[in-house]
Amino acid sequence: MSKAHMIVLSLVGEMPMHGYQIGQLVDQFKLPLWAGVTLPAIYKAIQTLETKKYIRGEEVRESNNPPRMVFHLEAKGKKYLAETVRGYLEEVHKHGHEWWFTMMFAKNVMKKSELLALILKRINCIEEMGKIQHEKKGLLWTLDKDKVPFVHEHMITLGSRCAKMELQSLQELYDDIATGNHDGYFLDEGASL
Repeated sequence: MSKAHMIVLSLVGEMPMHGYQIGQLVDQFKLPLWAGVTLPAIYKAIQTLETKKYIRGEEVRESNNPPRMVFHLEAKGKKYLAETVRGYLEEVHKHGHEWWFTMMFAKNVMKKSELLALILKRINCIEEMGKIQHEKKGLLWTLDKDKVPFVHEHMITLGSRCAKMELQSLQELYDDIATGNHDGYFLDEGASL
């Protein structure tokens, strides 16, 4: 599934809307800029999702305006979205921005326990990568320093800082979810799609 599919399914899952509304929200959230999702990709996703019966279009007429197609999320589409979000979040080696982008679509498609487990899995992955990176840094600097570009040290430092910030954010997210203040965001533990 593409990012555009996740966006369309998630937005239509929040409330039925027409393609122009979806496009406006994509533009408003600057998704073409920071997620690389273009408006043409969104409109193509709408067509594909409707063809596959993940969403259903219904022609609606408002006063004297021409009719518009308003899209509704089908049960099959919600299941598809849930499977995709879960699959993306299980890929703990994804770049941080990709993983966090997917988190935007976890509302009402995952159980609280599932998301908490996936957050812990990502925390463990980042911590393990940090250990490996630290070990490799030692190896890197045993090479002839004249042959190692100085930029590498800055890249390693940046990677370390990003990992520390993400670990802190993941822990804060985990703690926030664990409070129970956001249980309405999740599927009931006994529910299935």
